[in-house]
This record gives sequence, structure tokens and C-alpha cells, in this order.
Amino acid sequence: MAQTKTDRIYHALREQIKSGELVEGSKLMSLRQAAEQFGASKNTMVAVYDLLVANGLVHSRHGAGFFVAHAVATTAEPANLREARDSVSLLHAQLDRPYTVLAGDGRPPESWLLTSAPSVSLATGEGGYGTPHGLVALREYIAASHMDAGIRVSPNQIVTTFGANHALDLVIRRFCRPGETVLVDDPGYYPLFAKLKLAGVNVIGIPRGPAGPDCDALDIAAQQHSAHLFFTQSLAQNPTGYSIDLPVAHSVLKVAERHNMLIVDDDPFIDVPGISGTRLASLDLFHRVIQIGTFSKVLTPTFRSGYIIAEPDIADSLAELKMVLTVNSSSHMERLIANIMRTGRYQKQCLRLSKRLTKERNASIEHLNSIGFDLNPDLIEGLYGWLPLPARGSDIEIAKAASEQGIFLAPGSLFRVEEHTGGPAMRINWSRVNDSRFYSFLRTLF
Repeated sequence: MAQTKTDRIYHALREQIKSGELVEGSKLMSLRQAAEQFGASKNTMVAVYDLLVANGLVHSRHGAGFFVAHAVATTAEPANLREARDSVSLLHAQLDRPYTVLAGDGRPPESWLLTSAPSVSLATGEGGYGTPHGLVALREYIAASHMDAGIRVSPNQIVTTFGANHALDLVIRRFCRPGETVLVDDPGYYPLFAKLKLAGVNVIGIPRGPAGPDCDALDIAAQQHSAHLFFTQSLAQNPTGYSIDLPVAHSVLKVAERHNMLIVDDDPFIDVPGISGTRLASLDLFHRVIQIGTFSKVLTPTFRSGYIIAEPDIADSLAELKMVLTVNSSSHMERLIANIMRTGRYQKQCLRLSKRLTKERNASIEHLNSIGFDLNPDLIEGLYGWLPLPARGSDIEIAKAASEQGIFLAPGSLFRVEEHTGGPAMRINWSRVNDSRFYSFLRTLF
């Protein structure tokens, strides 16, 4: 059926309202102005405006005119959500997993992780939601593991979460306000960048090197931007594999004290032995440090369980926020993990993972150096490594070329706050790169 002029004008205005071009509360043109704009009669515009009112898109105010009631349709995507989605495109590729070589993946192979877990029966009275801080037994084991590392923690400083990303969400909701500025490692953890974009905050990157963050840049940025939050990783950082050394750790904490800044230290391999470097919490004892940990990378990605450690007042506020948002985390999952820790399986798994990673990482670095790269095995630890590429094209284009051969790469530009800074590079996963197809592809770059 052919549309009338009334229909055409109505749909044109409707799309302007739903797209956000006409924002909520804005005044529409007068009937006379609209008639001239659309080349229609005043009676036609009366019919159009009546349709907009009838469909709840516009409301009229007597003597004042017509105003937009709903600016954004359910199908319209906010700009900050679009930016956040775009910055986690790499995560989509990892979840879809259409590749045969996963050199850029973010997790160890499933065969490296816990393949079976004991069943758990809840004791009488434990089938409810539990406490906002999380299962006491698991928090006690977490506290004990930190005590073994020489860091005093009490269970009331710990809040359990649905993994590290949930922990980051809680911290961002608690401490970040739209328009404020936060500081992050650069290169750093790209899903964090997406979360911060979604929160509407400004993000400033602090250069990350082999010894840790550039403390002069951190000091200047904190002062210039009045930043009160810095996200970093003390040990075996993702994506570089570098750890913070003792002098840099002291300097970072001095900057934090000078500018009244909190430091969020996100460490997914916190319990894996054999990683050197200095944990900020070992010096600060959670005065300014908020520690985030997870069991997903060590046990299995299906265990969506992690935790936050902070000074008691901050821990209490995060527990309250967690209760508002999710009621609680899974006490069933937390009891299962607590049992794995109680029986010693967790410690054995961490040790086994450390040994396999060390072996694969050393072999990979030797192979890569023989191709023409220059990697120092004494500086790189953990699961990840940062591989500078020959300055020939962008790392995005290199990743696309690898994709055509079934090889998944993680372009370094996605891990940077400003994706065009620095030369081309890629993050690699030491547990997945020992594949002849990957090495053959790299040789084509020289």
C-alpha cells in the first residue's frame, strides 16, 4: 500500500526521535514551520503530530508546543556501548574459536586445566543466598594463601565475585563517575578498556615496560588529570608478561600516596608459583591497593569465581554493591573451590601449570629468537608475551593474513589505549604457540 504524505512525514520524524537526533525533551518545530519544512499543509502536520502523540513519542504542553517524550528506541545503541563492544572484538574471536592455531588466545588449553572436580553437597542451612562477602570457608582459604605469601589478610577484607571481570565491574561502579579520568597500563588488559568506556570515563595510558609502569608518567598524569584510580598488574602482566620490580613498586605507591590514588591490581595467576617481581599489596598491605584474583585461569574457565581484597571499609561497600546488583555470588561454586583447596588439588594444579608454562615458554622464546626476534627469557613470565613485529604493515592486517591460514593472533594495537601508538606487535600465549604453522607464518614477516 502506498504511503500518504502524512505517513512519510510521521516515519521521518519517528526515526529522528528513535535515533536520538531529536533528543528527549527537545521542542518540535511549530506546525507552521514544520509545514514549510516538509512542504505540507498545516492540517497534514496536525495529523502527523497527533500520530506522534498517540504513539507516545511526543507530548504536548498547552500554549508551549510539542516536545519529544522518548529520544532513543530500544534498538538504538548508546555510543559508549558501541565503543565498548568494538574494543572487545578480540574477545568475540576467542569465544567463537573458529581457528586451528590459537597463538593469541587468552587462556591455557583445556587439557592443562582441571578436568574433573569433586561433587559438593551443601550442609543444612547452606542452601540460601549466603552472605554478601561470600562463602566464609573460601575466604578463609584465600586469606591463608596470602598469609603463606607473607601478606596479612583477614576474611572480612575479601569479597567473592563471579570472576575477575565481575570484580572489575564492581570496582568501576563503586569508584568511577562519567567524565572522570582513570589511569591504566599501556599496553594493558583490553576488556578493562571496554568496561571503562561503557562507564563513560576518560582513560589515560601509562607506558608499561620490563620493570613496570613508567612512574614519572604516572606522577604527571595523576596530577594533570586529578586521577584517583590506577589499574595495573604487578606480576606477569597481560599482555607483556613483565612484572613490577621492587624499586618501581615503591615508586608507584609513593605516587599513589602523593595524589591520594587507589591502585587496582588485577592478577589472574596470583597463586601460580615461580613468578618473580613485587606484588604491590606486599608493601602496601591493602591501604591503597585493591587486589583482584580469579580461579578461572588456573582451574577452568567454567568456574566463574574470583575475589576482591581491600581494606575493610572498601570491602564492605563493594559487598553491599554486589548484593544490590547480583544478590550474591554462587555459594555452591565457592564451596566446590574451597574443597579443591582443602584437599590440596588446587596447589598441585598451580604447580603443574607453572612447570608446563615454564617449559613451553622457554622453548618458544628460543624458537622465536632463532627466527629473528629478540626476547629476553629472564624478563618474561606467566602465560603471556609481547612480540614486537617487523615494521611492515599494521598488526591488524597481519592478524587478518594469519586468520586466512586458520591462525588466531591478538594484535597489539587492541591492548593499547591509543591503538596507533607504538610499533606493530602481538600478544602471544606461551601455552599455545609451539606449532609449526605459527612459526612458518612468522617467518614470512621477515
